[in-house]
Amino acid sequence: MSEQPLTIRGVMDELGVSEKTVRRWISNGELEATKDMFGHYKISREALNDFIRRREERYNQPREQ
Repeated sequence: MSEQPLTIRGVMDELGVSEKTVRRWISNGELEATKDMFGHYKISREALNDFIRRREERYNQPREQ
């Protein structure tokens, strides 16, 4: 069974960033997202994990879990 996609709020809560930051990442193409039929962004777990991995590589600071 596949996981439910995350909303902007879910990404905000998970990464501890603002809505503006998540929207900027999406608009800059850094974070892959799709829009549902109501125009709400949806972010797959895979897309978020890829984004986190790229950021860790870029800043060379592994995320604590």
